[in-house]
Amino acid sequence: MTSILAFLTPPLLTEYIALIPGLIVTFTAIAVILLDVVHREETSREYLAYFSAIGLLGSIFSCWWLWDDSIATPVFHGMLYADKFGLFFAALCSAAGVFAVLMSPRYLVANGMDRGEYYMLILFSVVGMMFMANSADLLSMFIALEVMSIPVYCIAAFLRKQSTSAEAGLKYFILGAFSTSLLLYGIALIYGLTGTTNLEVIGSTYGALVASPEILSAANGVLVLSGILILSGFAFKIAAVPFHIWTPDVYSGSPTPAVGFMATGVKAAALAGMLRLLVAAFFNETARGGFFGMGWIDLLFAFALGSIILGNLVAIAQTSVKRMLAYSSIAHAGYILVGIVAANATNDYFLYNDTVLFYILAYTVGTVGAFGALAYLRKDSGDVETYEDLSGIGFKYPGIGLIMTVCILSSAGIPPTAGFLGKLYVFRSAVDVGASTGETSFIVLTVVAVLFSVAGMFYYLKVLVFMYMKPAEYEVHALENTGAKMALSVSALLCLYLGIFPDSAITAARESIVDMRGAPAAVEAQLEAGRKQLADEAAKEARGAVEPQRIPAEEPPAGI
Repeated sequence: MTSILAFLTPPLLTEYIALIPGLIVTFTAIAVILLDVVHREETSREYLAYFSAIGLLGSIFSCWWLWDDSIATPVFHGMLYADKFGLFFAALCSAAGVFAVLMSPRYLVANGMDRGEYYMLILFSVVGMMFMANSADLLSMFIALEVMSIPVYCIAAFLRKQSTSAEAGLKYFILGAFSTSLLLYGIALIYGLTGTTNLEVIGSTYGALVASPEILSAANGVLVLSGILILSGFAFKIAAVPFHIWTPDVYSGSPTPAVGFMATGVKAAALAGMLRLLVAAFFNETARGGFFGMGWIDLLFAFALGSIILGNLVAIAQTSVKRMLAYSSIAHAGYILVGIVAANATNDYFLYNDTVLFYILAYTVGTVGAFGALAYLRKDSGDVETYEDLSGIGFKYPGIGLIMTVCILSSAGIPPTAGFLGKLYVFRSAVDVGASTGETSFIVLTVVAVLFSVAGMFYYLKVLVFMYMKPAEYEVHALENTGAKMALSVSALLCLYLGIFPDSAITAARESIVDMRGAPAAVEAQLEAGRKQLADEAAKEARGAVEPQRIPAEEPPAGI
């Protein structure tokens, strides 16, 4: 009895706050496996999709319920954080999972692969995404990365009767294993230098190394190599140039509803883990570098520039809509990296990371909707993939045409969609930082991003031209499904809602950054300014003034 009472003491129970969203999804995945065991083969497994969606929605609700219950220090012996930053990404990845499972049942039936393992794989991948966003240690981050990645490899090859799917899964697995080995080798080098895998301890140890010129000169080469290896591993997961080569083949060969999940959930979780690592462990001025002190800011600058240029240019030449969206996701990775570079290049603009979170949210709802709309349509010979396959769809299926239009416009960044505000905030943050610091590299990066974003309008609007201005060339029919209709409708509505009424999402993004645990003391003034701003806005809203206000000019800027 004593041991039971000790186990139930409040301090220990408090630690389990960090696990609640992940536990809900884990138990849902186990229940899906058990339900599939007793399933009668002659009946549909569509109910497993709804059951999985309910579990994921329960996880999203738990994130809302726990929003104000952050824990200041890492839990589980320093392995996990329990803060709003982690909850934001846990809810976002769960939402991507909801869209994926609801859009999948009829698609799987049409391809002869109506199996319960599909939903279980998505659920376990979401669990890995959650813990990756919450990781406070390189070991927990690596384990979460593998829990996220291995199910996605299986999902990519799920349509095993199709050679393209088998090729996608094999290519994703081989290149993913290579990128993971780079990441793991970088982690080993860091452990060898610092003697720890805890992010905050690595940060303090790195500061001590920098303070000693003799030690730094001896270890500098290893530190640089470890940083390059770790960032290369993350760059693979977010599909940034030059680690993007797997993206078009994997996206075109994988099940279409799952591609939307892979393009959004995996990218969001990898970006969350990368931000955790860079902010908690490598925020030292020497590690960041500069322009061009050859730190990780310079490396991300190169990734962003390459991703924006290559992603947009190659997307223009594509004839397959899935491959076009694959290359556009590479370009979106570049836009996100623009925000990360701007927010973290100096201590004074840390809160501009909230623009990155809002962009990821906008990108997610637009991308899952576009891939979901493709999955909802089918021709006699297989999936709808090319521009010609979409000819006349806008009039034959006006509802799907409208949803596809909204999601494509959001991806293109055309008002009044969420994608427009996402790009506006990210580009404005880079311009603001460039103007304040006098660093022209920010301005150059922003100009390139804007120009190539405009060029990207060509391949996005090409989809609308074929849907509404070209006669039908193939017989295309809709895979009617209530759950898919609901998911597609919600994604389109969110694209419009977040573009017209972004205040709640902006506030959530700002709160997530302000509450991000592990942030260095160098940005404490920014965090305090952000807390004051949020408190002032809450007080004004309580008095009926709901319009958010920016921090006065004399105080440090606080993001969006």
